[in-house]
Amino acid sequence: MLAIAPVSTLVYRALNDDPDAIVIIAEDVATFAGQNDSDLIEVFSSTPTVLLSGRIHAVLKKRAAALHIRSVLPLDVTSDQLLAAIQATVAGLAVTLEPLVQTREAYAASNTAEGIGLAGRLANHLTARETIVLRLMALGLGNKEIAARLDISEHTAKFHVSSILAKLGAASRTEAVTIGMTRGLVAI
Repeated sequence: MLAIAPVSTLVYRALNDDPDAIVIIAEDVATFAGQNDSDLIEVFSSTPTVLLSGRIHAVLKKRAAALHIRSVLPLDVTSDQLLAAIQATVAGLAVTLEPLVQTREAYAASNTAEGIGLAGRLANHLTARETIVLRLMALGLGNKEIAARLDISEHTAKFHVSSILAKLGAASRTEAVTIGMTRGLVAI
């Protein structure tokens, strides 16, 4: 069961209905927090909570964390993203996303700053072999171990790693794996 209620009845319903999760839609945590913080902390500590907000910023995330709200998402999430976030939150994970508009603007700004456009990024996608190498890198394997697993020379493994770093714009193997995780190329 999922509890969706006005803040005035949130504590009452959460304590009496025993929901699996709580979803709150608010512009800011201050909208519903205040004098009864201890009651909210009690509810949010025992019930996985997702906050949807139009303005996500560091202060909002910090205040939400202080109230034991596990996940903070923008209002423009898709229904699939919301469902996945609720399931992850119920499973004990914390989910945070930036609003889609901010993410697109930041992505465009980083591409412009690097002199690489969207078409350039898409043209430099990883090959199937490079994706496998990236996943092996995520396991912490070095070039020698990757070569042994794939039955290729160490030089070829090194070439694949270099190509992956260049295509992902990563300065290190760790950064490449992190980028791969965010792009869904490496399972978490």
